[in-house]
Amino acid sequence: MTNLQKRISSGLVLLILLSLVVSSVRTIPDVAIYILALLTLLLSYEYSRFFNTKSVSILFLFVILLSFLLPIKLYFWLVILGCLIWLSVFIRILLYDNPSMTNAEIFFAGYLMIVPSLISGIIIFDAYAKLLILILIAVSFADSSAYFFGKRYGNKILLKNTSPGKTLEGLIGAGISTPIFLGLISGLVDIKLSDAIIFGLVITPLSFIGDVSFSFIKRSANIKDSSNLIPGHGGFIDLLDGSVASLPFFALLLMNLPENF
Repeated sequence: MTNLQKRISSGLVLLILLSLVVSSVRTIPDVAIYILALLTLLLSYEYSRFFNTKSVSILFLFVILLSFLLPIKLYFWLVILGCLIWLSVFIRILLYDNPSMTNAEIFFAGYLMIVPSLISGIIIFDAYAKLLILILIAVSFADSSAYFFGKRYGNKILLKNTSPGKTLEGLIGAGISTPIFLGLISGLVDIKLSDAIIFGLVITPLSFIGDVSFSFIKRSANIKDSSNLIPGHGGFIDLLDGSVASLPFFALLLMNLPENF
């Protein structure tokens, strides 16, 4: 089985699991929240491996656990901070392409990436549960298509120090094919064709931001994969980086929509 096939297979398995979670909500109250919390703990555990001292890793996990006690009134501001940290790390990558984050920077960046994404997942699920599935579908397709086009046609490396496997051709290929793919399945996921295409145009760059941002952090920590739990990807961070980055932006959009939208 090729690496591309492994990536697609792993994405499909997680998609099926998420679909089962969403469909079981009617019979098991709050199941999605528990699953999102579990994923947050898994992501946090993998992220804690990025620190070069065990004490900092334990502190990071402890702070993540304390975050489950945060009052709801802070959610909006944490989502905003989540969006800002993704954008700031991405801008830093574009300007310098030099993975050299300190332990403190990795600590605070990780917190503001992981916790706001948990909160965003809950917000999105409460407002429009199908959007969680759509995000996972779109990110998985964008990731696989970027990998395919990059391997097949890629010549222009975008960020040679942060993510030398990412090419301009791969990004363009994903940017074109993802909206087309979502347009083709728009009827199956019950959204308008125009909305599906717009969603595809937005999700591709967000997925790219998540991918290269986590690559930047991992290279700063001299780590290739977050773990080896998922064939073809590495760990949960390696698989869900694009989804984790996308969640705060869509949650912020939903939180600011008119109530009668």
